[in-house]
Amino acid sequence: MKRRNWLWFVASALLAVLAGVLAMVVIRGQQDEQPIEEKQQVVVARNPIAINDVIRIDNVTLAERAEFPSGVAVAPADVEGCVALRNIAQGEAILMQDVYCASEPGEDILEDKVAIALPAEDILSKWGAVLPGEHVDVLVTMDVILETPMYPQDLRTVEDLELYAIERDQSMDDVSVLTLQNLEVIRIIEEPAPEGEQDPENPVPRNRALVLKADPQDAVVLKYLLDAVGTVTVVKRSVENEALFNVQPVNINYLMLRYGVVLPQPLE
Repeated sequence: MKRRNWLWFVASALLAVLAGVLAMVVIRGQQDEQPIEEKQQVVVARNPIAINDVIRIDNVTLAERAEFPSGVAVAPADVEGCVALRNIAQGEAILMQDVYCASEPGEDILEDKVAIALPAEDILSKWGAVLPGEHVDVLVTMDVILETPMYPQDLRTVEDLELYAIERDQSMDDVSVLTLQNLEVIRIIEEPAPEGEQDPENPVPRNRALVLKADPQDAVVLKYLLDAVGTVTVVKRSVENEALFNVQPVNINYLMLRYGVVLPQPLE
């Protein structure tokens, strides 16, 4: 009886040891079978990118990420020249749905249209409030000469001019005018990066320009305004609004008449 009990004890111990060994083998096998996380290179921001900024090639870099959201950019060229639609933090993966990328140059230009660049010197375009696909109007303020008319009785020959000096009342005045209307912005471009290695934390500011789609005649008008006046102002309009506004030019006389400005009388 004692021998049989001893055999049962040994068998139970062996079974317990075998069960433990089997459990360890199973657990180790499960650990070995865990999938290895595959990393992929994605585009991340090398420095903070503000909303409406044009993304330059030196603003982004590639980084390996095991987890990344859907729609992430995988090549720096995918976002180069695109406009950020929201603020992007440093090191954050850039999603294609968070940037606006215009079509290739020339794709949106019809046969009877041309593309002309307008330097972004006014507040709306310089600070990124104008985006590709939007429509703008162009305002300009120019200096004009106001002079009294020349009546027929004032006309004289060259000989008479030597005897009678005719002086005409001339004065300068500023006049603001609404000129070109409903121009589509097809791209926003920046000047090329300066040569040499740049500091990502202190990027060099670059000049920007709006590329506008316009009739050839309107392009010549804009060329003249830029050459003669220098600075123009753009105002945004609704994309659906194709109306041409009829507004009066504004100078000091217009303001005085409209708002009833009365000049003070000189003291006696």
